Amino acid sequence: MKSFKSKKSKALLTCLAVVMIVSILCLTLAGCKKPLAGETPLGVYFVGDFQKDVAAEDLAKITKEGEKIYGIEYALAQAGIDKDKEPAKAAAAIYATAVTNYNNITQTGYYVLTDAKVSARGALAGKDVNVGIRSTYSSFTGKNGSFSQTVSGVTQLDGIGPVGDTLRGNFGYNIQSFNNDTFSAFRRGSNGGAQFPTEANDKNVYKYILGAYNSSLSKVVRGDKLDIKPADKAATEPDLPEYVPAAGAKYADNSTLKGKLLPEFNPNRNAWEPLNRIPARQWVYTKDGKRTDKVEEIYNVVEGTRYSCGTYGAGFAVYDFSRPEYLSNDTVVSYNSDLDLWTVEVKILKEYVDQACEFAAGDLIKDTKSYIGLKDASFTKIEVKIEVYGSGLIKSMQKRDELSTNKECPLTILPPNKCTKGGVTSNTATMAFSYSDNDTDANRLAALYWPELGENSIFKNKKVSTSLKLDLSGYDKMSTYEPKVNETLMASFNNIFAKKK
Repeated sequence: MKSFKSKKSKALLTCLAVVMIVSILCLTLAGCKKPLAGETPLGVYFVGDFQKDVAAEDLAKITKEGEKIYGIEYALAQAGIDKDKEPAKAAAAIYATAVTNYNNITQTGYYVLTDAKVSARGALAGKDVNVGIRSTYSSFTGKNGSFSQTVSGVTQLDGIGPVGDTLRGNFGYNIQSFNNDTFSAFRRGSNGGAQFPTEANDKNVYKYILGAYNSSLSKVVRGDKLDIKPADKAATEPDLPEYVPAAGAKYADNSTLKGKLLPEFNPNRNAWEPLNRIPARQWVYTKDGKRTDKVEEIYNVVEGTRYSCGTYGAGFAVYDFSRPEYLSNDTVVSYNSDLDLWTVEVKILKEYVDQACEFAAGDLIKDTKSYIGLKDASFTKIEVKIEVYGSGLIKSMQKRDELSTNKECPLTILPPNKCTKGGVTSNTATMAFSYSDNDTDANRLAALYWPELGENSIFKNKKVSTSLKLDLSGYDKMSTYEPKVNETLMASFNNIFAKKK
């Protein structure tokens, strides 16, 4: 998941070290217990056409040339699966079909809001340190290019005394990017400062993507925090070669799966068959910056443990629920004929949790290693619900998971302290999808959240031709934007987080 990243300056680290010492000397380790971020309203997941199905005639228009979109009933029939008698097989086929279909659409939009918690046990004078992180990530691709935004911040810093409430504003990761056939642009806001308003304190909450914003993003108009490149200079690397693992390949001995066989790779798979494991990879460069013809996998090593990164064919698909042998027959598959909606509540067999959640673990480790470094962590909780329309398009995905270790590990947010009793990183996340022209229009999103791309000034500041600027005339600006929430669809949503706190 693209969720809670953090960049810290040397000055901030120095500040933290001083605060840590003061906190210990003053014995103010009780922490700040009050809530530091309000509840994000459910309506942010139902703005515009998000979570709406797509009519057959419209779906045909946005299907990639030469590809097909498979409905769920068709997929189950082709696989010869009885959903009532074989729920694990049905769930695996539904998930695989939805991920495959997502890749065969020309315009897609999804966003995810994540609330994470990092708990460092026995970290400061034997006390626990708890960090809460809220993150919003969004990605849109359509006929006018691509737009993405990440807004994240620390909502709780508990266990270092009253100063935690002040210091939490120094962490965060706030970026925007835009790409089309002509140019690419990227900007980064300041650390911290992320705002997560609620209906009660901001009537404009639905104007922001997932109800979150960072005011410093709108102030980035020049300098190192802003990058604009013409299209011919934006891409410096050729596409990576297709990934095909060797027959009988195994996981690395220092990985969380310690030498087990990689899942079978099938280049000719049907849409409803097990997805292929695709690790994150990159070109290998020499020390003097020259690209070689070698490719290496991208992974994170924390305290000697290797955590792999990658997907199962789509950016959001970091779980492998497509192999029925991983799933228990306690998995629930249900169908709502009124909405033409399939719902899958995944239950993973204990012995296959590490395989099914390999890349999900990598994501959690990657996004929390700036706070804590977990050694030999394993899943202690996993709960996932997926909604897929009968058309085969994924509607939403919710998850709750937790990685834990009892081994001593570093508290990287306050070096050189260690978590003497181990630590936990956990998160809850809700993801919503859309495929409409309006929601996936990168120009419309730029007009709302990066209007400077339609002006001359930043192009001149970066010494790039002003002919690259976007034509944003005819699009809503923030002052005129009136987002609509689909109240009917929201009322039928089964929110797993509302039931279990």
